[in-house]
Amino acid sequence: MFCGSYVAVVTPFSENGEIDSCALSELVQWHIEQNTDGIVCCGTTGESPTLSLEEKDEIIRICVKASKGKIKIVAGTGTNDTLTSVQHTRRALELGADGCMAVVPYYNRPTQKGVIEHFRYIASVGLPLIIYNHPGRTGTIIQPQTFGKLEKIPNVVAIKDASGKIETTAEIRKHTSLPIFSGDDALTVFIMELGGVGGISVLANIIPSVCKHIIELCRNGDFSRAKEVFQQYKKLNDVLFLETNPQCVKYALSLMRKCHKQMRMPLLEPTVANKHRISEVLKEYFPILSPTA
Repeated sequence: MFCGSYVAVVTPFSENGEIDSCALSELVQWHIEQNTDGIVCCGTTGESPTLSLEEKDEIIRICVKASKGKIKIVAGTGTNDTLTSVQHTRRALELGADGCMAVVPYYNRPTQKGVIEHFRYIASVGLPLIIYNHPGRTGTIIQPQTFGKLEKIPNVVAIKDASGKIETTAEIRKHTSLPIFSGDDALTVFIMELGGVGGISVLANIIPSVCKHIIELCRNGDFSRAKEVFQQYKKLNDVLFLETNPQCVKYALSLMRKCHKQMRMPLLEPTVANKHRISEVLKEYFPILSPTA
């Protein structure tokens, strides 16, 4: 159902902190032009913890309208409260999203049975569900065996694995046939070597056509060439994670005149030193950029 090169899109804010609907719409249109396969909005990179339900509705509405059916729209609907996650998922379905992505409950630290029931309730809404595995952010580990039970839930269609360990992905693969998306750009090629179906990428915010090319090389079995291409952009990927995501990627996009650099607290703009590093690296790949933004 879902495969290919997906972007974990940022949420552009205006200088007064409101959602910049024009910038978001233009980002979606740009990704269509760059042959991105799908948009994941209201996720970690989209600063979902600071978005109200009404703002999430607005973001999904903008993305669906701008997509014109040409690109898949997946909405981040997961929270650490099951009923709230269900509510968000119902709204995403009503607004026309093609699917939803729900993070493993954070802070609560549910048991494995609690994790299963959490996703069962969300999936019962009827919108195709990608389970977002990110123990570093959530503090909750899904045991590999648990994925074998999750795949039996109707409407659970894929996993985004951001565990950051290829060994973890390999272990998950032993226990489930669910399609796996990479949630870590540095591991995407390796995850696809294990049978992964694509990536939900931060890097694709900056170089969507390159990310698409890497995914296509993998899908054609040319993993060696895919690794070579990624290596050419590794320096760019590295500076996007100098600080907590999405602080650096949003600043990079501001240098590209794709959106303002505004973040929502408690996230902040990168330090002056890191801004300089991001700017210098971007200019290596995009020489026409001005030195400051």
